[in-house]
Amino acid sequence: MATASPSENAANGVRRSTATLSVLIVDDEESVHRSVKQPLRRYRTIAAYSGAEATRALTRHHIDVILLDLHLPDTNGFDLLQQITTERDDVEIIVLTAHSEIKSAVRSVKLGAFDFLVKSFETYQHLEPHIERALVNRRRKREQIESRQREVWLTEAYAMLEATRSEALADVVRLARRVARTPISVLLEGETGVGKEVLARYIHAWSDRADGPFVAVNVASVPSALLHSYLFGHVKGAFTGADKAQAGRFELAFGGTIFLDEVGELSPEIQVHLLRVLQEREVERLGAPEATPVDVRILAATNKRLAEEVEAGRFREDLFYRLNTLRLVLPPLRDRTADLPELCAMLSRKHSLIMRREPPRFAERTLEVLGAYEWPGNVRELENLVMRLCALYPGVEITDDDVPPEYWLPTLNEQARAAVESRDNEGRLYQLATSQFQRYLVRMMIKRADGSKKDAARMLGVAYSTVKDKSRDD
Repeated sequence: MATASPSENAANGVRRSTATLSVLIVDDEESVHRSVKQPLRRYRTIAAYSGAEATRALTRHHIDVILLDLHLPDTNGFDLLQQITTERDDVEIIVLTAHSEIKSAVRSVKLGAFDFLVKSFETYQHLEPHIERALVNRRRKREQIESRQREVWLTEAYAMLEATRSEALADVVRLARRVARTPISVLLEGETGVGKEVLARYIHAWSDRADGPFVAVNVASVPSALLHSYLFGHVKGAFTGADKAQAGRFELAFGGTIFLDEVGELSPEIQVHLLRVLQEREVERLGAPEATPVDVRILAATNKRLAEEVEAGRFREDLFYRLNTLRLVLPPLRDRTADLPELCAMLSRKHSLIMRREPPRFAERTLEVLGAYEWPGNVRELENLVMRLCALYPGVEITDDDVPPEYWLPTLNEQARAAVESRDNEGRLYQLATSQFQRYLVRMMIKRADGSKKDAARMLGVAYSTVKDKSRDD
């Protein structure tokens, strides 16, 4: 069985077989392919014998590392190297050539190659360490890119909080700013998906601890048997498999802020330990003979009403009062749909940047349709929808026909209620529902036919005039 790549394990946090890592070998000599594939048998190797084949392989396969010969029959290897490094930031290139010229090596590195190797039997036999180092380098670059993207997105998210058109949210943001530079604990309440972590990060960013770490923990996602060790750490030998000491999340947040999401899910045992942290400012590692001091500010969040949990006996009253020094309740998205245009634009930029695509635009009519929706999943649900639209419609204007039916049905329901209440429009309700669905189906088929109304009519089995009529804007 193939063993896992250490670099990819560290990057992804899971075991990933080297057989799933792809190496593209670009060389016009069959002997080189045979010589290279054997030492790299633990990887998935893909062969390309020209620049054109390499380009096609990059579009058809997920490639992690490229072994590139500079002397190809149809293209200049330097030109291909520059093209790949310009268009792709998710692949590492190792130049593998028969010529050991210093100028070529320097030029290759300047154009973005990770390494420059001279072809030889010995080189072929020791390629794997070079591949591993290339993967580590790719992981570091990816982390840097993700860090920059996260900073850009958070800056935009903070600006949106401060520019919200919702009075309820504006009041919450003002209070958050006022207490940010104080040491008090803050309890954030609100429905799932309203953006409690974003507000917690906002408080941290405006606090005196902004230069320290921000450690977010969703306590509901950690198995209860492991939560004590995860939060407070353990010493070597504390339990079976504890072959070394491990700092908990509270220690990792030293000098900064720890954000405990879904705090209402904490077990009674962990509630006792958390109360001690709040009171004594120290944690007890599992198996440790003495406590460890911690300097950390605690922000907690829950989608439950903790006061009701206290009354029901499921949450400690003394811990509740410690966490509830200040309580901020974030309003659901349905109560601040005036922010939808800015939210859609911001989320579109965020996910288009991740996908390396041009962000779509939202038509005014589309925003009206989305504004009529109840958003039970709040901002998280909106983000999932925008992510889908970014993937399907990069760089185009999103119309209401691009949005799944469940989002525009509330608008139809409003029209239906009006039809029902109007005595002058008996029978219009059925016609309205039928007409709306026909329009949706026709427009969807036109998109599938790449804009051809004639092809859409043929696929639907209706007259061209019907498609033309149903696709026009009223």
